[in-house]
Amino acid sequence: MRDSSPPDAAGERLCSTIMSTPTPFVRLALVSLLFTACSSVGLRGAGYMTYDTKSGRSVELGSLCDELARHDVVFLGEEHDNDVGHRLQLWTLTRLFELRPGLVLSMEQFEADVQELLDRYLAGKIGEEEFLATSRPWGNYAEHYRPMVEFARRHGIPVIAANIPRPLARRVAYGGLERIGGENFGPWDAWTDEPEYLDLFAEAMGRHGQENRDEGLERWFAAQCSKDEKMAESIAAVFDRENGERPLVVHLCGKFHSDKHLGSVSRLARHKPELSLAVVSMNSDKRIRRALSADELSRGDFVWLVRPQPD
Repeated sequence: MRDSSPPDAAGERLCSTIMSTPTPFVRLALVSLLFTACSSVGLRGAGYMTYDTKSGRSVELGSLCDELARHDVVFLGEEHDNDVGHRLQLWTLTRLFELRPGLVLSMEQFEADVQELLDRYLAGKIGEEEFLATSRPWGNYAEHYRPMVEFARRHGIPVIAANIPRPLARRVAYGGLERIGGENFGPWDAWTDEPEYLDLFAEAMGRHGQENRDEGLERWFAAQCSKDEKMAESIAAVFDRENGERPLVVHLCGKFHSDKHLGSVSRLARHKPELSLAVVSMNSDKRIRRALSADELSRGDFVWLVRPQPD
């Protein structure tokens, strides 16, 4: 099946128009126009394909969003520096907001101790310069995450600073989980008994084989788990506060935190087994129109194959 390709300059201009439009009705009309543009451009300049891992077949972006909107939490696992992937996130967020206006955006890229600053910025109580000076944004914030935060700000979408503060994660990496016991903004229960996840983590760290496991690796894995746990707890808290219709939470994170329904996904499922969770993974490859490998098919409910970032 042919996958639709988002527009390039035209889509960027339309997104800018949406963000600067004050009238909610007009903004929603423009959201529809943007998504129609995404679906009508066809394969011209396509830098991605979307695959359903149940069938292994490519699907339209619209079909993906229709399916994701049926869930309670959507994990958009990313490659942090891929331009195409971040544009896909923005367009998916745009469409999901149209389908589920009560949407909440959750982000690995902001840490829990800056939630108040983030809330104040979204409410217009502080300017962007002050917000960025005090919220420790990632180095690629302006290019890759600002468009989604600004979309949320314009539409009154809550944004969750989901991650554990970096100083606490570093403390775990060098001293173990006991170093953050009772700390504000730390996780409640960063359990590390997840053998499959540990194996994948060890492989990612170049520690192949049981003989290469040591206390240092275990501490770094505990730091990884503390991030996963804090993000899961941050998302769970959204549903603890719900009043009426259950919201859709869209969580942005590095794909390792959500691939194979491990990491933050398995932890959220443990906290909130009643929730329906969906995972979209991302993989960069020069060949995007091909059958997925067995490993790729196992990484999520859907997979985006995206063109690699140019050197």
